[in-house]
Amino acid sequence: MARSFWVDEFEKSAEYSGLSAAEREESGFIIGVFAELMYNYSLETPEKWSAAALAECCLDLFPRKVLSGPEFYGAVEPVLTAFFAFLQRNGRITNAAELTRRLREVAGDMIRRANQPENWGLAKTVFVGALRDGVGLSDETALARYVEEWNERGYPRTGGAEGPRRVDRKVGRNEPCPCGSGKKYKRCCGAAAKAVDPPDMAGGTHN
Repeated sequence: MARSFWVDEFEKSAEYSGLSAAEREESGFIIGVFAELMYNYSLETPEKWSAAALAECCLDLFPRKVLSGPEFYGAVEPVLTAFFAFLQRNGRITNAAELTRRLREVAGDMIRRANQPENWGLAKTVFVGALRDGVGLSDETALARYVEEWNERGYPRTGGAEGPRRVDRKVGRNEPCPCGSGKKYKRCCGAAAKAVDPPDMAGGTHN
């Protein structure tokens, strides 16, 4: 994919070298998740990235979907700022200043929202619960069993204006996901019952 090539080129750049070691460690995951969410939810490829979609991604999608620690969220602003500068210098985008300005405005709120459970999506809530209960996210069998048990006993829908609610029946794989993403359950929170990619767990995971 084009974004993989861009990340490879970015990692050879002066902008990348200007990041701290911790920020460089998080950069590939941050850029990959950001690009994926911007396309999946706003249909924006890097050439069309807008400040409005960036704000939605940082204030809603990251806190709702990305399970990661302060290292990830603290690195989002410097990593994306450097990446935008790299893309502009190479003629791949023309609005790096606008994106950077909006990112700076929302970064603090993103970090705060990511720490508030009411802003988490269903899959993130389940994963946090699994970790709390000692279930390793790379243990496919144990995680699938945990998600099945969670689903059977009814789980809360977190975030959004509706507040918590209970689901009193098992959700069909082809039904709309209860998290409100608009996707089918099997392609959203239902994916929690499948494999969790172990390499992602070094920097975080998103669902």
